[in-house]
Amino acid sequence: MIDKIAELVLSKFAISLPCSLLSSNRGLSESFVYKVSSSDGIFALKSYNQFFATSLQSTHALLHQTRKNKFVLFPLIIRNKENATVVYHDGFCWDLSSWIPGSIPDCSIFNLVQCINKLAQFHIAVGSEQSRFGIMPAMESRKIEINSFSISAINFSAIGFLPPFNLIELLKWIRQEVDSLMAYPNPIVKIQYCWGDARRENLLFSGSEITGFIDYCSMRKDCREVDVSRMISSFAGDDYLMWTNALNAYSEISKINYLVCRKLDILGTIVSLYRWLKWFQKPMPDTMVKPAIQRCTEIYQRIDKWKEHGSLKSMLFYD
Repeated sequence: MIDKIAELVLSKFAISLPCSLLSSNRGLSESFVYKVSSSDGIFALKSYNQFFATSLQSTHALLHQTRKNKFVLFPLIIRNKENATVVYHDGFCWDLSSWIPGSIPDCSIFNLVQCINKLAQFHIAVGSEQSRFGIMPAMESRKIEINSFSISAINFSAIGFLPPFNLIELLKWIRQEVDSLMAYPNPIVKIQYCWGDARRENLLFSGSEITGFIDYCSMRKDCREVDVSRMISSFAGDDYLMWTNALNAYSEISKINYLVCRKLDILGTIVSLYRWLKWFQKPMPDTMVKPAIQRCTEIYQRIDKWKEHGSLKSMLFYD
């Protein structure tokens, strides 16, 4: 059924027909992504919840601006026959973009530094004209989610893949430790458009060369440290030398607050654990269960290693 819908949506874009649906994928966001072949080239067709329509159109305009500023690692957005970039159908909105070849890079410092350099270039291309200084939205939202989380609201039998006693003890430890971390004064930083999902899984390489950034629908105004911390963490985990080398590489292009990056990463990881625990309270599609368990387990194990260090403050590195 969804293949037929995809074919109907494709007919509304300004590309040559017929098209072939070479493959499809459904991620944790529950979006469908199709690889499409046409005589005009290879494209990516992606579905979104219709509530993303307005922000998606704004993101498309932002990507167009970054291309004008010579940053071309994000896909080229294809317009439809009505000269718009979004097609609506049956409760979903869709966009079509150029297909970027490549595979997810391994976690080497060489790959990380290359990606960090490109991220700094993206921040310059997208943000310099509309930036301001202020309090970090990401830091404030993390504090709100952490303060609103309640252990008593979690049914631990729904999370049987994690040891319940250890999980409860870890959640109690987080609660004891996190207040001191959130008590740090938040500095005024540069606020501008950011990628919003700058992680290794959204980077593509061919051999030793980066070919593209994908998954752009989380773009928003925030501090650059949000993107920097997310990218480094996805490569380095808590490897101090990799963090420092990557932050130094970014700072050679544009100055960044090292301590803010680590604080955002630590609090963001805690928020991620809280979200996954709450998502597992409700049924999810069978296709989502295995990757969801894997992701939740990885986050749990990372925080459990922090606990072995004795305090969250000890993980800040640059305090």
